[in-house]
Parts: sequence; C-alpha cells; structure tokens
Amino acid sequence: MIVTFSMPNKRYTFFKFEGEWLRGYDAFNHIASFGLDLRWRRKTAQLLTQQLNGNQANAAVLDLACGTGDMALAVRKAGNGTVIVGTDPSKEMLARGKLKLKRLPENSIYLINTVERLPFPDASFDAITCAFGLRNFSDLPGDLREMHRLLKPHGRVYALDFYQPRSWFTKSFLKAYNSTVFPLLGFLLTGHVKAYRYLFSSIFRFLTTDEFRRMLEAQGFRRSTIKSFFFGLVHLVVAER
Repeated sequence: MIVTFSMPNKRYTFFKFEGEWLRGYDAFNHIASFGLDLRWRRKTAQLLTQQLNGNQANAAVLDLACGTGDMALAVRKAGNGTVIVGTDPSKEMLARGKLKLKRLPENSIYLINTVERLPFPDASFDAITCAFGLRNFSDLPGDLREMHRLLKPHGRVYALDFYQPRSWFTKSFLKAYNSTVFPLLGFLLTGHVKAYRYLFSSIFRFLTTDEFRRMLEAQGFRRSTIKSFFFGLVHLVVAER
C-alpha cells in the first residue's frame, strides 16, 4: 500500500507497512544486510556528532522516514544530550519504535506521526538524517528544498541510502540478490514478498550519487561529500546548508 502525506507546500510518498507487514520487519532488515545496516547508521551518527563540534547538548536533529527508530537511536547513542525528532507516516512503525525508547534512561527522542505536514518553523534543526527512505520520496527536489528550510545555517543533511549502482559488478550482484535471497528472506521472516521486492527494485529507479549531489546543489546545499560502504553498495551523502 502506498501512503502520501504533505509538508508545507510539498508531498512525500512512502511505502507503508501495516499490521502483519511489520512482522519481522526489523529482523529482515538486519539479516538481509548481514547486520551491516546498524553499522552504517552508527557510522552516520558518529560523523554527525563529530561535525556538531561538541555542541551535542544544544543540538536538534530531525530523522525523516524514521521507521522503527534505528537511525534516531544511533544518533542518541553517539551524542548524549542531542534532541532527536523522528517522523514517519506509519503509526505501527512508530509504535514499535517507542518500545525501543523504553530502554533509554531518559527520553530525548520524540516520534511524530506525520500524516499531513511537519509543524516546524524555519531553521529548526542542526542536522537532518534520512536512512534508506529517500528512494520513496515522490518529489525529491521539493523535499530537499523543505529540508533546506528546516536546517539552521551551516546545518547538514545526512542521506544514507542504496543509490543507483553504476558498476556492472554492483548491478549484477544486486539483481542476483533481489531475485533469490531477498524474496526468500522476506517470505521466511514476514510471510510477504511484494513489499520487499518494491523496496529493493526502487534502487534501480533512484539517482546515482553524482546526480543526487547535483540536485542538492540546485536546492541551495553546498560542500557535499560522499562516504561509501560495503564496496560501494551503500553511500552516505552529506551536504551543508
């Protein structure tokens, strides 16, 4: 099922998992990536914390398409005192994320169900993260403009995702994985295949990292950098307002 929700003058579209679709969701993500998705989020959070230059206690971070909260939790663990706001259109995912928050000694993560719009004024956040959700935004240029609006001057966006592969080896590996291992794991862990095929196939409809950097620059971002993981299968693109 596809759900669309609005931000001020913008629209996002995410693939929405509900009910039984969420059964085994976290386990699937971790097993399908050999547990590396948690490491990639942790590395992203560590870089974010470093680039805050010791101002974690006064920082506010927005995590878009936060799902069950893994990226928000990684940021929380990397920088004590940082306030994180996670947003997602799925109430079921947020409910699972809130269960994870109970492990924290104090609550500095706030999860919001953003079905229609984000109620934040300009320059509200020091950083914005999005882990494996950008591929599902329906108006990416407009969405990046909205991120630019929400960031403070010199704030950064951290976009962790499977960008469209460019090498023959990477494309072949991903296609083989998608046709064999991916649907099998999806069925064994969740009882469903279609949703996960959709998410994986979206990689081949997404931008390359170079195309994404040019789009960031067109929306007012600067100083974009790229960090690669797992032989270039996953990339973190960081850009500054």
